Amino acid sequence: MRREREPKALYLPIDLGLSGEFDLDKLELVMRNTEEIVTVDELKGLLDLPRRPRAYVGYETSGKVHLGHMLTANKLLDLQKAGFDVVVLLADLHAFLNEKGSLEEVRKIADYNRDCFMALGLDPERTEFVYGTDYQLKPEYMLKILQMARNTTLNRARRSMDEVSRNAENPMVSQMIYPLMQAIDIADLHIDLAVGGIDQRKIHMLAREELPRLGL
Repeated sequence: MRREREPKALYLPIDLGLSGEFDLDKLELVMRNTEEIVTVDELKGLLDLPRRPRAYVGYETSGKVHLGHMLTANKLLDLQKAGFDVVVLLADLHAFLNEKGSLEEVRKIADYNRDCFMALGLDPERTEFVYGTDYQLKPEYMLKILQMARNTTLNRARRSMDEVSRNAENPMVSQMIYPLMQAIDIADLHIDLAVGGIDQRKIHMLAREELPRLGL
């Protein structure tokens, strides 16, 4: 769900309205080697929660793990050291919608990549792997997509998708659904902090604006 050559950014899905004491060392761990954080004050609030906050990154399973994946893998390791639980979305359905292969092909890559991410050092006790096809085809998920589609203009969806689409000049309708799915993923996976490339920024801003309107 991101191009690995892009710098990392951290986005919090909604304004949590939190403030208080936080661990500076943990804050430095989370912030290092990032291009942008939206917002630092919200991040400080997460570090002050009495529970472990949940961070996630989603990967289109369009190719096998390579050196570029270390950018986000290292950030996930930082987040775990800072007290976060990590969710890795193996976005097989996203890859299919973005014309990266058949469902069978992208699922096979997802299985392979899952093993690779664990080999990179993620703590198995605090890492959850989720396949998109495990929940994104359920009726309740699709209803949320349709509800969000009613609130999102075609131009907004296209702008959100331009930097990550394989066919930006003449996109398929399926590719316009992609940013809506990514926003709903954040809500359905109960994510506090989303990790992504700068190419994902417009999608994450769409999520920050629209999820509260849906009560998510």
